[in-house]
Amino acid sequence: MTTSTQMPTGLRILATLASLIVVATGIWAARPILVPVLFAAFLAIISGPAMTWLIQRRVPRPAALLMVVLGMAAIVITVVVVIGQSLYSFRDNLETYKEPLQQKVAAITDRLTEAGIQVSESARADNFNTDNAVDYLKTLLGGLTNLFGKGLFVLFSFVFIVLEAAGFPAKVAAMPGDTTARLDRWHRIITETRRYFALKTVISLVTGVAIGVMLAVLKVPYAPLWALMAFLFNFIPNIGSIIAAVPPIVITFIVLDGSTLIWVIAIYLAVNLLIGNMIEPRIMGRGLGLSTLVVFLSLVFWGFVLGPVGMLLSVPLTMIAKIVLTASDDTRWLGLLLSDEVAEPA
Repeated sequence: MTTSTQMPTGLRILATLASLIVVATGIWAARPILVPVLFAAFLAIISGPAMTWLIQRRVPRPAALLMVVLGMAAIVITVVVVIGQSLYSFRDNLETYKEPLQQKVAAITDRLTEAGIQVSESARADNFNTDNAVDYLKTLLGGLTNLFGKGLFVLFSFVFIVLEAAGFPAKVAAMPGDTTARLDRWHRIITETRRYFALKTVISLVTGVAIGVMLAVLKVPYAPLWALMAFLFNFIPNIGSIIAAVPPIVITFIVLDGSTLIWVIAIYLAVNLLIGNMIEPRIMGRGLGLSTLVVFLSLVFWGFVLGPVGMLLSVPLTMIAKIVLTASDDTRWLGLLLSDEVAEPA
C-alpha cells in the first residue's frame, strides 16, 4: 500500500511562487556584490570560444588563459581610458549646460505664446523644468560611472571564474542524480547565452560605430561617449535605443543649431529602424525562445532587481531561468509561460 505525499496542485504553485519571491528578494539585497560578479560571469561565457580556439591550436591552457585575461583587460582598460575621460568630463560640466538650456526653453515658450498658445507657469514648471533634464542626465550617466568604477572588481571576478570554469562540468557530473540531464542543461545554457551575446555584440557594435561616426561628422560634443551608450544600451530590448538617444539629442539642442538637431534625430531614427527593426530580427531569428511580452516583462523585472546591469542582461538571464524551470516537474509550467512556443496537448 502506498501513501501519496504529493502536494495539491494549487499549494504547489503557491509554494513555487513564494520560493521565487524569496529568491528575487535575496538577489535584490545582494546586488551590490552580485551585479559585478554576474557581469564577469557573462564575460567569461563569451570568452569561452577564444579559450577553445587557442587550446585547439596547441596553446597550453595556462598560456591560453593568460592571453584571454590580458585581452579582456586590454579591452576594459581601453574603454575606461578612452571613454571614461569623456564620461567624467561631461558629468562635471553638466551644470554649465543648465543656463543655455533654460534660454532655449524660454525661447520655445515665447514662440508658443506668440503663436497664441498660452503656457501657464505651472505647465512650465512641470514640463519645461531644466533641473529635471539635468538631473536625468546625471542619473543616467551615474550608472555608467559606477560601472567603470567597479571595472577592477569585474576584471578580478572574471579571472577567477575563468580559472574555475574548466573544472565545472566535472563538478556537475559528480553531483548525485541524473548527470546526463544536468550536463545537457549546462551545455544548453552556455550555448544559447554565447549565441545571443555573439550576435547581439556584433549588431550593437555596428550600431555604436554608425552612431559615433555620424555624430562626429556633425561635430556633436562627446561623440565617442554617445557611441558607447548606443553600443551598451542596444543590449536593452525595446527601450534601450530610445534611452541612448536622449542625452545626445538634449546636448545638440543646447549647444548646436536646429538643423543639426534634426539631423541627429534623423540619424537615430534611421539607424534603429534599419538595424533594430530590419537587420537584427533577420539575424537573431526566433532563437531566443521567449515571447515578446516576456522579453518586455523581464526587462522590467531584472531592471528592478539588479538595476541597469539587470536591464542589459535581462534576455540571457530569462533564457537561463526558462531552461532551469522547464527541467523540473514542479516548475515546468513557469518555463512554458516564458516560452514563445505552445505545447501540444497530449
